[in-house]
Amino acid sequence: MKMKETISKYQIVYEEMKKEIVSGRMARGEKMPSELQLMEQYGFSRQTIRKALEELAKDGYVHKVQGSGSFVKSSRIGEKNSKTIMFIALFAQHYFFSQYIAGVESVLKENDYALNITFSDNRPEDEARCLEDAIEKGYAGILLVPARSACIYANLYLYKKIRQLRIPCITLGGQLPYSGFPCVIMDDYEGGKMAAKYLIAKGHSRIASIMNRTECSGCMRYAGYQSALMEAGIKEEPGWAQWYEYETFQDFLENEELIGSCLSKVTAVFCFNDEMALGIIELLKKQGIRVPEDMSVMGYDDSYMCMFGEKKLTSIRQEPVEQGERAAMNLLQLIKNPNSGADAFFEPSLVERETVRDLQKSY
Repeated sequence: MKMKETISKYQIVYEEMKKEIVSGRMARGEKMPSELQLMEQYGFSRQTIRKALEELAKDGYVHKVQGSGSFVKSSRIGEKNSKTIMFIALFAQHYFFSQYIAGVESVLKENDYALNITFSDNRPEDEARCLEDAIEKGYAGILLVPARSACIYANLYLYKKIRQLRIPCITLGGQLPYSGFPCVIMDDYEGGKMAAKYLIAKGHSRIASIMNRTECSGCMRYAGYQSALMEAGIKEEPGWAQWYEYETFQDFLENEELIGSCLSKVTAVFCFNDEMALGIIELLKKQGIRVPEDMSVMGYDDSYMCMFGEKKLTSIRQEPVEQGERAAMNLLQLIKNPNSGADAFFEPSLVERETVRDLQKSY
């Protein structure tokens, strides 16, 4: 009996608030009365008011902003801008994300969808702002390159909210396993394993790794590297693994004592991406260390940067344009059929060039 009475009360609040929103008497984007104000207005408990607001959010009439309250949605489910996708990338200037975008744009253009691109600068707080904007403005779907993807919990409440509102969302570049979002990513574990196995096959048994600690892809590449060493019976020694962040990239390269201490113990180094590999090659050159005669260096991405310099960089190849295309196609499929599958895992491949020395030829 008490359960029926509670349901009746929250439905009264729900129906009256819904009528105010649908009629336009509460404008889109307008802040809803607080829980306390609604409690005083209706004379109901906080639990009853909260239940009514939760149902309004679930049905797409309002959305909650953590720490700010509830707001009337600018566009409700079924009324959203059904032909625009939001793409949230990390950086505007990074070579990799421009290729993602090229692939996404080509597919969306063919299907008469528009693309709005925004950037989080790899900051979870800015990613939250972008996601809240996507929810507020009613985009048809979201493509997300997660900020600091190795630390996924920062915006988990927003990921859950996007799922609750049934907004199609796919991640690229990093998997968010507790979000429920499908992903289109490279198999970075296999990529890291492939890189280390290649160096081992060339006769190297002392191999350093320099990885990005905030990226899920960096963690997985390192795990693959470790696996290859273990399979070969090589024990990773202290100091072989070095970690940096996007924001500390230049500071890391300028710490010549740290890098020198690491590289003096090894004959090869596997880098998180081509940008870091080229930075290491330049640093070694300043110290009079030749690549690959004295030190083998391997990158990841097989970007245009591999062709810079006197020696062409050996690298693990990704397919960012193709990943962007697949992500866009899968997102459009999700928009049409929310229950369809959308994951896609790309296999890495090795591109051999001139920065890895074959030690086996020397013995």
